[in-house]
This record gives sequence, C-alpha cells and structure tokens, in this order.
Amino acid sequence: MNATVRLDEDYHIHSTFSDDAVSTVAENVAAARERGLRAICLADHVRRGTAWVPEFLAAVDAVRPVPGLDVLAGVEAKILDRAGRLDLPAGTAGADLVLIADHQFPSALGPVHPREMGRAIASGEVTEAEVIECLIEATANALQMARRSQLAHLFSILPKMGLAECGVPDLAIGHLARQAHMAGAQLEVNEKWGCPSARTVRAFAEAGVTLVASTDSHDCRDVGVYASARHIIDGAFSPMVT
Repeated sequence: MNATVRLDEDYHIHSTFSDDAVSTVAENVAAARERGLRAICLADHVRRGTAWVPEFLAAVDAVRPVPGLDVLAGVEAKILDRAGRLDLPAGTAGADLVLIADHQFPSALGPVHPREMGRAIASGEVTEAEVIECLIEATANALQMARRSQLAHLFSILPKMGLAECGVPDLAIGHLARQAHMAGAQLEVNEKWGCPSARTVRAFAEAGVTLVASTDSHDCRDVGVYASARHIIDGAFSPMVT
C-alpha cells in the first residue's frame, strides 16, 4: 500500500493566469522556497477556448531550474460529461500534469451547475444513487483522457449538490481507485476543500495510487500551508505521515 503523503509539497497552486488568483508564478515559487517545499505543481484553470497556455508554460519554464525544488506545470480542466471528455484547449501537451476537476456535474448531455443538480435531486427527478453512479463513471472515463493526470479536489462537488461523500458506496470508491491506478494517475488531498475523506484516501492508497498534498492556493501566502489536509491524512493513516 502506498501510504505516504508528504507535506513538503504542494501539487495544486494557482497563479494570475487563473482569473481568480492574485499571485504570479514567480511569487508562488518564492513562497515555496521560503517554506522549504521540495515539489510544487503550478496549475491554472483552462477551458477549450483558453489561448494563454503556451505563455503559461513559458512562464513556468522561465523560473526553472530551482535548486532543491521540483517545479511542475499543470492545467486544471473540468469533466464535461459522462463520457469523461475534458474542457481542455489545444497546446497542453507540454504540461507535466492535467488536473481533473469536478467543477460542474458531468451529465450524459454535458456539464450541469451543481445547484441545478441539487434541485433535481430534491424534486425527485434523479436519485442520489444515480447522480453518484454518473459522477464515478465520468471521473473514471476522464482518467483515460490525459497522459499524466491528477484527481483534483475529488468529490468537492457533492456538498454543492446537497450530497455527502459518506453516501458514495465503498465499492464505487474502490472501483475508481483501481481505475486511477491503472491510468497511472495520482490523487491529491486538497486543503481548500477538505477532500476527499480519509476513507477515500485510504482506499486509493490500498489500490497503489500515488497520493500528493495540495493547497489549491490562489494566494502565495497559502502555498504549502496545511491544516484540513493534515487532518484527513492523519485520519487515513496517522503513523505513516511524513
């Protein structure tokens, strides 16, 4: 079982290339060095129409190499539908990682806002079990869409739809963990959203999936600073945290 999560790393850091972040690539790298991190992934939100990916990759290249710090470039894309299509633009082949995110509900017909799905669940249009089954299938399919991927804030969409991660069956989590292992993907323990749960983290570890820590920071002051992620890791396998 892969049961080591290092907290001297941060595999999900946003810069000003994302319109909701305030720190530059260089400021994030400086913060990581100041806090003694050994590895980071600078990752910004993309959509199919995003045109700045080459500029972003060049900005990351410009700060490398950094002594004692492994700096990766990533892009974060939402899952679009049940088939697992990703909201990825052209020109992302040079990225080290594709972060797969559940920003909206990936229905068979395309992305649906989580509040709309919450209303559909509340009205009985669709059951909780059907929603969870679709989300698991879409996420598993998305793992096949990127060469090197990372599941970003897995299950963060559930509370936005009025659901809880404890409602995801063990069998479904085990299936997704095995799919991630076969795809060579890694799973992040996300500080900002406090997910996934210790139960899910342990299941992925038991499946042999590489686990990484991430803050999902949008401000360099938050790079490498952990509280909720540490709690999740402690709950999953306290004696094995480094």
